[in-house]
Amino acid sequence: KPCVSPFQCDPKYHMMMNSLACFACRQVSALRAPGKTLWRPFSTQVAEREDMPFLHHGTRPRHRGYKKFRSPQKRASNLLHELNQEAVENSKQSNPAMWDAGFKVGDSIEIKMVTQGGAVPREGFSQDVEKVRGVVLGIINRGLASSVIIRDVVYGLPIERKIPMHSPMVKECKVLERNFIFKGKKKVKRSKLYYFRKLNPLLNKVSKY
Repeated sequence: KPCVSPFQCDPKYHMMMNSLACFACRQVSALRAPGKTLWRPFSTQVAEREDMPFLHHGTRPRHRGYKKFRSPQKRASNLLHELNQEAVENSKQSNPAMWDAGFKVGDSIEIKMVTQGGAVPREGFSQDVEKVRGVVLGIINRGLASSVIIRDVVYGLPIERKIPMHSPMVKECKVLERNFIFKGKKKVKRSKLYYFRKLNPLLNKVSKY
């Protein structure tokens, strides 16, 4: 009878089919003693569990007696992360006027920051303080490098600023209006409002001049 498929012409195919037929016809459970396992699925040879090194039972081969290697790079990275988190908490506690505002994306805010004279006032040096207004287009969370992006239109010229929130030059933050970008008509469902850069600049106008 000619072969229907090239697999049927292979002698290994006939051997596998014969072994399957023999295994189906035998009563293997009667030949196997309790507590013993077959060497192969299609064989009646039995073996003890101790003679099978690849059978995962009890203590697995990957459980060694020595301690797991701890990478110094991972330890340094975790330590740096903990130090960064502590520094962020200390910065928030030292300047609550900046963090108590609780502004969100789309709100109009006013930030009071020092532009000249240093963060700490000294004798003989004048400290210039400026109030910056704008719409929050995005908040970037990067630990101590966290910043806020605000956009405003001053005398017809759009101005965008990226102000670091943990900077000692920032003294105070105040929310002027919630959901200023949509005037309260709908919710802000994006974390970044960068597409407002291409729209009408008057939508971002917060200052009166």
